[in-house]
Amino acid sequence: MEAHLHDKGDNSCWSARNPGQPVIPTRAKGAPLTDAEKASCALKAAQRKQSQKALHDAIAEFVTEQSQKIGEIVRLHNVTQDHVKNLVNFHTHYKKTRAPQLMNALVHAKAKEVNADLPTGSKYTLKEVRKLVEDDPALHPHMLTQDEKNSYITDLVEYRTLKTSGSRANNIAATRDVVATMEKIKEELDGLRDHCGTYATFVIAGGHVNDQTPATWYATDNASDFWEDALNLVLDDVARKFEQWACSQGKNIVEHDSLENMQKQAARLVLAGLRRVTNKTNIIMNYPNYMKAIVLSYSVILEGWPTTIPFTSPWNIHTVSDMRALRNALKAGTCAWRTMSRSELEKYKADVERRQIAGEVIGKPCKKRSDAGTSHKRKNAAGGSKENRRPSKKSREQTRASHRQPKSREIIEDSDESPSSDGDEED
Repeated sequence: MEAHLHDKGDNSCWSARNPGQPVIPTRAKGAPLTDAEKASCALKAAQRKQSQKALHDAIAEFVTEQSQKIGEIVRLHNVTQDHVKNLVNFHTHYKKTRAPQLMNALVHAKAKEVNADLPTGSKYTLKEVRKLVEDDPALHPHMLTQDEKNSYITDLVEYRTLKTSGSRANNIAATRDVVATMEKIKEELDGLRDHCGTYATFVIAGGHVNDQTPATWYATDNASDFWEDALNLVLDDVARKFEQWACSQGKNIVEHDSLENMQKQAARLVLAGLRRVTNKTNIIMNYPNYMKAIVLSYSVILEGWPTTIPFTSPWNIHTVSDMRALRNALKAGTCAWRTMSRSELEKYKADVERRQIAGEVIGKPCKKRSDAGTSHKRKNAAGGSKENRRPSKKSREQTRASHRQPKSREIIEDSDESPSSDGDEED
């Protein structure tokens, strides 16, 4: 059925538009319960409800004591109660990932083995599976060869990769994933606001007309005012236009990772990192003269460039695998800009000078003029007619100075002259 949909060009959901992408399996529905199973479930529900009530009472008592303690801290340190609550109750959902451990790989393999044929609700819990692994002598680390250990770890890595980068099987599962992730992002941004005083805005939308992901946005505090005051935009309109633009792209994962798109992404990441580390918004990247025009001029260096890829502009890389490796390194931060210390800069400068003395050409030399070595005097400087000769700089300055001189009156009357010129002087 799935192959039939792909042959017809089915685009009903994200997984259908990406036939080569692994699909995260949906949870299978269990078989109908019998009367005995229903009675057992009802008994377990009553016991669980009683345990939850006991837990709720204990938590309520703890919250009361915590409120009293928070009140004491507020009075002692002269801060607001909300501020203390945010510091106490804040937690992050994002944890730093660690390398897969052998024990986790064995638990994963055992869970696949014992829970494969069990219906929903009857599967072993994580604690029970771990106990089965500990009691199984065949899974003891000392009984396993290195190849077997690597195989178990590889299976776990593939499973984690599927969970993080696999496609959702249908639009409902994709929408639920988007909504759940958005809630986590909101909590993280609110936590950063309380801890660091940051402002943040994000806009999210589906990439196809068949997607059920709603176009929405979120802004901490009054960050939405920036869009209206500085850009004269309303975030509702931004989200709507962003959704229209995303739907007009109509690209799947393969099209997103085309050579041209990856070249564009890599070039933007390099330039954005350079402007961020130098704090100069008008700087441009100079790949041919990188050592002199960038490193020696601004004391910054781009580290982590893949060793198998020559250092050049991303637009000059025409291999998809090389371009993907560079783009992924820039996105992950393993290839990034950093500021050099004074000693590092002096050492780098000395190395460049040493290589130049040895005869190596550093950077791209300027193109030599076709008339290099000849005189560049003006043709009319020594001869030519007076009319066609260009005036000298001194004469031009004198002309401008004469134009700036104040004009005098043509006739100036003498103030000592007698008012009547025809009469005789008095004795």
